[in-house]
Amino acid sequence: MGLFGLLAFRNFGLRKIGLGSSAGRSHALLVAAVIAPLVSLALMLDGIATMMGQSVGMLDWATIEAITMSTSMGWAFIARMALMTSALLAIVLMPSSRGISTSVVFYGLALLTLGWSGHAAATEGWLGLGHRFNNGLHLLAAAIWIGAIGWFLHLTLAAHRNPDSHTLVPLLGAMHRFAPLGIALVAIVAATGLINAQLIFGLGNSAEALGTAYGWLLIAKLALVAAMLLCAARNAAISRNESRTADMESNSRAKALASLRGSLATEMSLAIGVLALVAFVGMASPMG
Repeated sequence: MGLFGLLAFRNFGLRKIGLGSSAGRSHALLVAAVIAPLVSLALMLDGIATMMGQSVGMLDWATIEAITMSTSMGWAFIARMALMTSALLAIVLMPSSRGISTSVVFYGLALLTLGWSGHAAATEGWLGLGHRFNNGLHLLAAAIWIGAIGWFLHLTLAAHRNPDSHTLVPLLGAMHRFAPLGIALVAIVAATGLINAQLIFGLGNSAEALGTAYGWLLIAKLALVAAMLLCAARNAAISRNESRTADMESNSRAKALASLRGSLATEMSLAIGVLALVAFVGMASPMG
């Protein structure tokens, strides 16, 4: 999710900011691309061990093969590993811009495969297929939103370390231009989230579902998302006001940077909290 969101937004959201391709960023990307399939493999093995009531060290190849090759979750895992490996090869073997563009497609498809595990996988038939793709759209939109926050935070910190550079005005312009896309992403996340809720427990059963551990976790998640929206509104207001001034004075620049740095750091912390809660929500039952 992080790789897709960061690379997708870098590709189409930051074209007017000269990022270049510094060695540090390239090395960080390569390390993350290598780690991602390894983490996915470790989580799959842990999941199989949990289903079998064993430790990971006690698993034998026959058990791993049987579950991987005979379940939709297993086939989704195989597809996810193939897609993430293809993304890694694209990053390593292709020229920078083309490799990143190709890897974005692979990581997006890999993110869609997560719909074949968790609550979305419990719905059967054509409705189940729709549930999985709705869940995938939810994840893709959320990933781009979080990727944008990550990039804006990174660039704001870079501008703060070098306040005499001429990167702040383009950064503020990029944040101002992001506002309509940000609203669209939030709308997609909200709409697909409501559809997910209807398919998982039924909106008519909200009172009963919200009284369970699942419901409390869902309420906490929604509260953090609401706080993220407040931070996003503040960021948009700052970027809108400051980007109108092409020649910013040093005091104004420092004030804008300080405000953005704090707001974006808070928004990213909230996003991490949301993802942590999602992990627990995925393991809880809406029926209590």
